[in-house]
Amino acid sequence: MNYRLFILDEAMEFLIGMKKRDRHQVRDKLELIRSYPSYHTEYERRDAVGRRISGCIVGRHAIEYWEDAADGDVKVTYIGLADR
Repeated sequence: MNYRLFILDEAMEFLIGMKKRDRHQVRDKLELIRSYPSYHTEYERRDAVGRRISGCIVGRHAIEYWEDAADGDVKVTYIGLADR
């Protein structure tokens, strides 16, 4: 199943400002996440309302997202440096 991909404004701004090579690597990973979100989880945490936030590392960058299976969405909440 291909989920719809939603990216928060702050994450999109960071993505746009990345070097071209890094941006393509992150974009490729986002497409993989979109196809099968739980397969790409390298770490997890809980947000303020208790949702499971999945994360993965791409080079020196992190992508954090949560899967909204009921709506068929993957919501990307963070793209940035992995050592934030």
